[in-house]
Amino acid sequence: MVSSGWRNVVLSFLKAKFHWVVLFLMILFPILNNSMAGRYWQLNSGLLIPMQKNRISSSSELLTPALSGDLDGDNQPECLLSETESLHITNCDGQILWQSPDEWRVSEAQIADLNHDGINEAVLLVWRAFQPWPVDEFLPYGGRIESHQNHEGQSCQLILIGWQKVDYREIWAGSALANPISNVMAADLNGDGLVELAALENDYYAKQKGGQLTIWRWIGFGFSLLDRSESRWERLTIMGDGVHYWLFTR
Repeated sequence: MVSSGWRNVVLSFLKAKFHWVVLFLMILFPILNNSMAGRYWQLNSGLLIPMQKNRISSSSELLTPALSGDLDGDNQPECLLSETESLHITNCDGQILWQSPDEWRVSEAQIADLNHDGINEAVLLVWRAFQPWPVDEFLPYGGRIESHQNHEGQSCQLILIGWQKVDYREIWAGSALANPISNVMAADLNGDGLVELAALENDYYAKQKGGQLTIWRWIGFGFSLLDRSESRWERLTIMGDGVHYWLFTR
């Protein structure tokens, strides 16, 4: 038989252990819950502002990247067709009007007017062999973007393909990005009538997906970063009601 004294000691020990387990779970649960939960954002005065879900319009719908639109100004739509990391611009009836070079690996594509010229372009997120700045050949201390590539020598670039006079060509191609992006989305996030670019930004050697939420805006001949979240996310989507748009990260 266990004496009442020992029984009290054992019960006291178990109660103490239970107390610490409960306290640990109380601390851990909000952390886990916050890490698993998504977050809503709004772009305001160039800054990403977290917001509550109840402030989002009940009529909002998920925004999906546009894969068709008028690219050549003839009031007829063209379509984007992805095939094994290559991309075709078609007449939406099977005829190929343009196709990405074999050495490109097109990871994402959509149609939008990111350069604010009033004409839609095909927005391509491309991985291709790293290319240094041409001016590096003449500078005494070149190679400032040498680190903008992964172990395989591949760089991430954003490229705009559009109609120019008689055919499709590169309207704009940025240098190798300092940090690769993914989940690229285009929408008028601040209601000024001009489209911004939202994306998750990672690094070339990261093992996890996603990254920090970033917002970019065209400034004449290239994009400027408006804001970047401190937290990292795996997914990015945009919702809108046709007038206002909100970002959602998870």
